[in-house]
Amino acid sequence: MDIGMEDVGVAVCQELWNKVTLKAMELCGETRDMVLEKGFFQEFSRSISELRVLLQALNVEKVEAAMNTRLTKTALETLDCLLKTACNIIKDYKSRSFLSGLFQQQSVISQMKSLAEEIAKTISSWQLVNLNIAVNLKSKTEQLVNSLSSLEFHSAVATESLASEIQKFMNENGRNRRNAMKLLKKIGDTVGVSSNASMVQNELMLLKQEKEEMEAQKKQAEAFELSQLMQFLYSTELVMSPQDEEIAAYHKQYPTESFRCPLSREMMGDPVAIICGHSFERKAIGEHFRRGEKICPICRERLTSIELTPNLSLRSSIEEWKQRDMDLKFQAALPGITSDDQSIQNRAMEVLQVLMERPCYAQRVAEEGLIPNCAEMLKNNQLNRIAVLKCLSYLAKYCDNHKEAIIEAGAVRCIVRQFYKGEAEPDAVAVLLELSAREDLAEKIGNVRDCIPVLVSLLNYRNLDVSQKARKVLENLSYNTHFVVKMAEAGHFQQFVACFNQGPQETRVSMAAALIQMELKGNSIRDLEDKTFIHNLVQMLSSSSPACISAGLKFIKKLVAFPRMVKRLLADPATVPPLLGLISIVKTDLHWKQEAAAILALLVEGHQPTEHQMYQGLQELQSQHNINLFLKLIVSSDSKTKIQILHLLVALGNKFDMARDLIRTDNEGISYLFSSLEGDEPLVKLLAMKLIYCISEGHPSGVPLPPSPAKETAINTLAYILTHSVNVEERSIAAGIISQLPNDDIVIDEILCKSEVLKAIRGVICSLDEESVGSRAMDNSGTSLLENALAALLRYTEPDKPELYRQVGKLELYPSLVRILSRGSSLAKQRTATALAHLSRSISVSISDSTGKQALPLQNVLKFFSSVSCCGSGMAECVNMCSVHGDACSSRDTFCLVKADALKPLVQNLSEKESGVAEAALMAIETLLTDHSTLPCAIAAIEESQGVVAILQVLEKGDLPAKSRALDLFLKMQEHTTMNGQLADRAERILVQLLQDDDLRKKAALVLKQMGILPEQSSYF
Repeated sequence: MDIGMEDVGVAVCQELWNKVTLKAMELCGETRDMVLEKGFFQEFSRSISELRVLLQALNVEKVEAAMNTRLTKTALETLDCLLKTACNIIKDYKSRSFLSGLFQQQSVISQMKSLAEEIAKTISSWQLVNLNIAVNLKSKTEQLVNSLSSLEFHSAVATESLASEIQKFMNENGRNRRNAMKLLKKIGDTVGVSSNASMVQNELMLLKQEKEEMEAQKKQAEAFELSQLMQFLYSTELVMSPQDEEIAAYHKQYPTESFRCPLSREMMGDPVAIICGHSFERKAIGEHFRRGEKICPICRERLTSIELTPNLSLRSSIEEWKQRDMDLKFQAALPGITSDDQSIQNRAMEVLQVLMERPCYAQRVAEEGLIPNCAEMLKNNQLNRIAVLKCLSYLAKYCDNHKEAIIEAGAVRCIVRQFYKGEAEPDAVAVLLELSAREDLAEKIGNVRDCIPVLVSLLNYRNLDVSQKARKVLENLSYNTHFVVKMAEAGHFQQFVACFNQGPQETRVSMAAALIQMELKGNSIRDLEDKTFIHNLVQMLSSSSPACISAGLKFIKKLVAFPRMVKRLLADPATVPPLLGLISIVKTDLHWKQEAAAILALLVEGHQPTEHQMYQGLQELQSQHNINLFLKLIVSSDSKTKIQILHLLVALGNKFDMARDLIRTDNEGISYLFSSLEGDEPLVKLLAMKLIYCISEGHPSGVPLPPSPAKETAINTLAYILTHSVNVEERSIAAGIISQLPNDDIVIDEILCKSEVLKAIRGVICSLDEESVGSRAMDNSGTSLLENALAALLRYTEPDKPELYRQVGKLELYPSLVRILSRGSSLAKQRTATALAHLSRSISVSISDSTGKQALPLQNVLKFFSSVSCCGSGMAECVNMCSVHGDACSSRDTFCLVKADALKPLVQNLSEKESGVAEAALMAIETLLTDHSTLPCAIAAIEESQGVVAILQVLEKGDLPAKSRALDLFLKMQEHTTMNGQLADRAERILVQLLQDDDLRKKAALVLKQMGILPEQSSYF
């Protein structure tokens, strides 16, 4: 066949034409199943599909005719090359992992867009519009060229966002499993696959291949990005990381089962072999043999010897395995410290807290720069704080060069905050203990806010280990005086005392000045009782430095507020002399004199009366020389010093009989004290009165008055103070002094009779009686005034002072006195009962002397009004008859216990537990039994008031003086009383018990004899 060149050209073009058509079909197939950016690739695929259809519809000969063979061939070759390039790009893109595809999609689509434009240009070069073809083909060709030329890529927002999130995760070195899983699920949703371990494993395989290719091509940046994507997938923990795989492979290579003791099933530490060749832990096989076993636990062979041979080879293998295992675990745990996934962080710290017990691992953590990460973990309450603290404690213990980094990272602040919340772990305190061993770091720890007070609070923590470590930390901080003062401010004085004892004078002065400003509590200053500390403190008073003396005085004054410190100061013989020296030296600073006197007064007041013989300083204080010195000083000193010296003398007078006697014998001092009562210095006056009362109370001679005419002036002054002073305390003390005035001095009685003292006493009794009836409770000063006013009243009720006694009758005090028996204090009741006894005794004598007045039977006598509402009323309003005395006590000026309704309150007072009250009440009741003519009626009145029962109660529970008086009264009543039943049995039982008391035996026996229980010949008589 004759074939020309033209036919060959057409055949070649036809072959190219078919090839391009097939390539277009292939490209359509590749782009059809793209999973990312489906919109773009579907549009591209449609355009290529239309190209395939167009190529199938066109005739190559027509195209060649329109273009000539050469141009047609060139165009087809170009189109084939473009389609082949597009296919390769798509195939390469599809072979990548989904993750890699997310980051490559922009580049791929950009290339595809450029290829689409080139394909459109190639098709346009065919000039198909000049061909004689159907109109619809021409239209499709134009549309195809337009669509390929205008193909645009609009990236999906979700895909862009997902890629950004992954990039951010990688940039932050993210290891948060929860976030990684969220991103993985988004990837799965985007590409349409399940986000499970299989998907991750497949992705990792593809990424590894790509990474190897990039590394082979020296594309380090791309390889690094792929490594980050792989790390992201490992963060999901759906597959094992390379480190975990290495550990697993190592365990598989060296099975630990061979390292475990067959008996204990624990890893062997000291493996030994027995005679048959099997190895065991030494302790386990030893116990096996001690039980009498002589057979190998494994092979059951009977052993001819139980000798143990160390298996050094096995031990070496075990130690090597352990070391390698720890190294692998350490490498696997390190990345977890920087993870933002709490579960990963917790697992890492749990591993590291075990490993870092070995110094080498703690050093490696520090060298990796992970200390700030560990410190930061303390801020997260969701993390395993115990493990973190354990790791930090090892870092502080083993990494001396990195200790400062722990503080700079804020670990100390975090630990202190946890302490403040009440969460104290031994390892937390251990961190501070290790760090504070270095003085430069201790400075930083001590300056952390609230660190020292919180450490002090841990000294009493329930965990002994915590409290002991806290104490050692404080010891490490005690090199700094400022820190020691802070400890004292928080209530811990142990280091304060040690620092004070060891420090120079300047340090002691500053520390004393600091303590003066503190609020001290009794349970927190036990450490200040140290003998050396007390002695060094007292020595400050002998210094030549004014600042030292001043600080020492203020410090000691603060301490003597506590009884235990008073004992310690008095126990040191060096305490009192320098204080006396400051008072006695003429040129001493006045303020120092005052402070020294105040301290001495507090020391005297603070000791127990039974202790004064124990302390040399107290004996020295009450010497005649010093008492005379103090009395002279109150004459010559300024007002403030005078006040403090008087205070000291009052304290001495209240505590020591010797001091009281020495003051009483100093005539000049006594004269000055009374002259002070007329002065215009209220506090001096008050203290002078207290001192006078102090040295007078209970003394047989009473008040030591100055000689006349100063004596009369003194009494008038006291009377004036009682009647006119607005100061309740002054009036109270004045009444007390008046009550102590000498009894056998007619001059005093005349002055009192002429004065308004009794009216003032009446005013006190009535006003305070009314106050106690009202809503207001009587305060201490009011109670004291009433008690002393009643004491002064006793001088007016003495039977041998008729002139004074008559004044009492005129004032009609009786109703108020009776009410005090029910409402007053114990001392007020005692003094009231005594006064009523005096009054009743006086009237009983006068009534017994009277004639023509016969007592009426009890049941036929109208009773006296039982209560009177106001002071001074009642006597004139009462019925004139008395159930005991008849009308013999009807006179207005006559007092009668029964008529005044005082009997029942007196009987009630027999149950008072305070010493002296029951005895005084018995003394008052006994006055009813002095007149034999009225004895039956008096006894009947007492019985009616439940007096017998009350007397028995005194005999059973009262003190010795009250029991003795109660027996006297019971004996008198028994002559005219018959007791029956339970009352008689009770009386007999009580009286029989009293037979055992040597002081009361005879009186009790007399009563029992009178009751017919004991015979007259009894040995008790």
